Amino acid sequence: MSTEEIVFFRPGFLPSAELKLEGEEISHLKAFRVYSEEKAVIIKDGSGTNSYYSVPASSKSGSFLKSEKKEKPKQASCIATAIPKGNRLEWLIQKGTELGITKFIFLVFAHSDRKDLNPERLLKVAAEACAQSNQDFLPEILGPFSLQKFVESYSDPKDELLLLDPRSETKIDPNSIRNKTILIGPEGGFRSEELDFLRKSSVPGVNVGESILRIETAGIFAASLFRIGNWD
Repeated sequence: MSTEEIVFFRPGFLPSAELKLEGEEISHLKAFRVYSEEKAVIIKDGSGTNSYYSVPASSKSGSFLKSEKKEKPKQASCIATAIPKGNRLEWLIQKGTELGITKFIFLVFAHSDRKDLNPERLLKVAAEACAQSNQDFLPEILGPFSLQKFVESYSDPKDELLLLDPRSETKIDPNSIRNKTILIGPEGGFRSEELDFLRKSSVPGVNVGESILRIETAGIFAASLFRIGNWD
């Protein structure tokens, strides 16, 4: 009978000879009815190092087996977006992470309905999504930043950013978005001064169709394009 493998994320984890399981981890094992079985627990630090431990049946600790270091993917998949309201934010983090988004940047616009974040909670959601989708690297979750501060952080916005813009006559192409940051605005739309700023900053726009997309829908659309564009 094969040994069950269970994955937990602990950002910044440093391997040691003995693993002490934490309360939530024990609850997780019991919920999936594997606590009373012998198992291999894999602790991922979110930066590519995976540490393997042998955990006996009904034990709260395990012994070290080995560590592996994974190479970080060369292709980045980054979105910069207004903050969705309610549980739609966590949904975006969860599904975007599963699709391979490597960086979420959250922005505040004049028409933003929501301007707050709970980074610890969002990182936990991302870790659960990484464990579910068998990924080794946690995405970065940054912000919130003002639109101006965000754009000015790029040395060449024309080549590094891409705005989802229904007014643009240029259609989006999965092959043209590699290593670019997709910019998604608020559901209330951009203010005229924000559009003027983006235009003066030479941020190019692309059209993704006639239908109006919610923030999280646009984010998943972008994530899907990244997945296609980065597929080797």
